[in-house]
Amino acid sequence: MINKKRLINTFKTLVRIDSLAYKEAKVMAYLEKELKKLGLKSSFQGKPKEGEIGNLIATVPGQGKRILLNAHVDTVTPGKKIKPIQEGKYIFSDGKTVLGADDKTGVAVILEVLRVLKEKKLKHLPLKVIFTVAEETGLVGARCLPKRAFKGEFCITLDHDRPNEIVYKAPAQQNITAKIYGKSAHAGIHPELGLNAIKVAAVAIAKMRFGRIDKETTSNIGIIEGGKATNIIPDRVVIKGEARSHNPKKLEREIEQMKRVLTETCTKHGARVKIKVEKVYHSFEIKKSAKVVRLASDAIIKAGLKPVYKQTGGGSDANIFNAAGVPTVILGSGMHQVHTTKEYANINEIIKGAEVLLNMVTNETFN
Repeated sequence: MINKKRLINTFKTLVRIDSLAYKEAKVMAYLEKELKKLGLKSSFQGKPKEGEIGNLIATVPGQGKRILLNAHVDTVTPGKKIKPIQEGKYIFSDGKTVLGADDKTGVAVILEVLRVLKEKKLKHLPLKVIFTVAEETGLVGARCLPKRAFKGEFCITLDHDRPNEIVYKAPAQQNITAKIYGKSAHAGIHPELGLNAIKVAAVAIAKMRFGRIDKETTSNIGIIEGGKATNIIPDRVVIKGEARSHNPKKLEREIEQMKRVLTETCTKHGARVKIKVEKVYHSFEIKKSAKVVRLASDAIIKAGLKPVYKQTGGGSDANIFNAAGVPTVILGSGMHQVHTTKEYANINEIIKGAEVLLNMVTNETFN
C-alpha cells in the first residue's frame, strides 16, 4: 500500500533543501505546498525568537480520538547543499555533509502516510501533524508551541533508527555556561602581569567527570571560546556543557559537580566566574501498558516485525510533548550514525517505518 518509490523520492527531495536550525523557511514552504495538495489546511505556530519561521501544523479529520504525529525538519551542521547518493538499499551523503536522515526520514514517512490515507480513502483516526523547527538546538521549536497544539490522546514522534523499536524512556537535560574572567597582558613583554583565563578553564575541565557516568547519566563539555591573539594573555573564556540523566538527583549531582569545580578552581587561581544553568527538558517514561505503547506494538507486529522496547540517552520533541501531558513514544524510520558525515538511511527501514505508522493510524480497535 505504501508507494515505496514515492516515499524514497520524497526523502531525497527533502534532504536537498537546506534547513539548518532557525533556517527552515524553504523546507517549510515545500511541506506547506504538499499538505495543500492533500486538501489540508496548515498554519505556522510558535516561531522561535532566533528563527525565520515557526512550526507547521495541520489537522486531518477522522473517526475516534485524535493523535499527534511529530517530526522535526531542521538538521545539524555541516548541512548545506546535501547530495543524497543511493547505493543499493542505503542512502548516504557525499561525505562532505550530514545526510539529514535525522529527521527527514520521519518527515517523509508522515507525508507518505497522509498521501496513502487520501488515495486509498482509508478509515483512520483524527490526526494533528506537527512539523517542528529548531529541535537540534534544544527542542526550541516544540518549546515555543502554544498550549492548544498539545491537544491529543497521545503522540508519535518519528525520530529514531529502527522501525521495530519503541522508545518509551528518555533523560532530562540541563545545560551549563560558565564565563571565566582573568586579566589581559602582553604575552611576550609582561606575561607575569596577566591571568590566563583559558588556562584556568583547562584546569577546571581536567578535573570534571565526562562521558558515561553510569547507565543513566552522561556529561560533556562541548564548546570553549576565548582569546583574541597569540600575543595577548586571554582575559575571558566561555565554556558550555551539559549533563543528562534519567534520574533527577543524579542530574543535579553532575551539574553541581561542574559548578563546584569551576568555582573552586577560579578562586584558587584568582579568576572570577559567572555560571548559568538552564533546564532544557524533563525526562519521561511511558508504561508498557499504556495505550500508545500497545498500539505501537500491534502496528509493529502487523508490519511483520518484533517489537523491542528501548530507552534513549538523547532528547527529542517527545520530551516536550510528554511534559505537556501528552503520552508520547518515539518510533524509528531508518536513520543511522546521525550528526556525522557518515550518516545514512536504510531504505527498507524507511518503508517499514511508514508501514508501522500507517498501521497505527488505521487501527480501528483503538478507542
